[in-house]
Amino acid sequence: MRLLARFIDFLIVGVLIAGAWVPANIWMYSTFKPGDGRGVPVVLGLFAWTLLVGLFFEPLTMAMGGTIGKAICGLRVVQVETGNKLGFGHALGRWQAYLGIGMVPVLGLISVLSCIWNEPFRQCMHDRAANTAVVKRRWQ
Repeated sequence: MRLLARFIDFLIVGVLIAGAWVPANIWMYSTFKPGDGRGVPVVLGLFAWTLLVGLFFEPLTMAMGGTIGKAICGLRVVQVETGNKLGFGHALGRWQAYLGIGMVPVLGLISVLSCIWNEPFRQCMHDRAANTAVVKRRWQ
């Protein structure tokens, strides 16, 4: 279920980013001439949007108990000690651990697969680094 949740999140982020880039690029190519500097602010805005979505989608949604994909799949992220949802800072730290581990060749794959054998909470490496766990959501 975690893999499906990650795939759903990937699709949402992709739609948010492509939804800004594709129309903006079509508009710029049809409006501006080569060498026209008016497109620079548009491109800088697109990069800012990409950074905003890429860096804050996951921590913001995790601070609410899980990402959109995890909510759809009936999962949530909790602190191991308390079982409470993450605050924004804790969620941002977990996301930074995920990004950092993923930048090391092969380690990102090992991290994702490590939730198969890690006991008792089936944590990936970024979960262990942030002392979090992904659990089934209990509906109230």
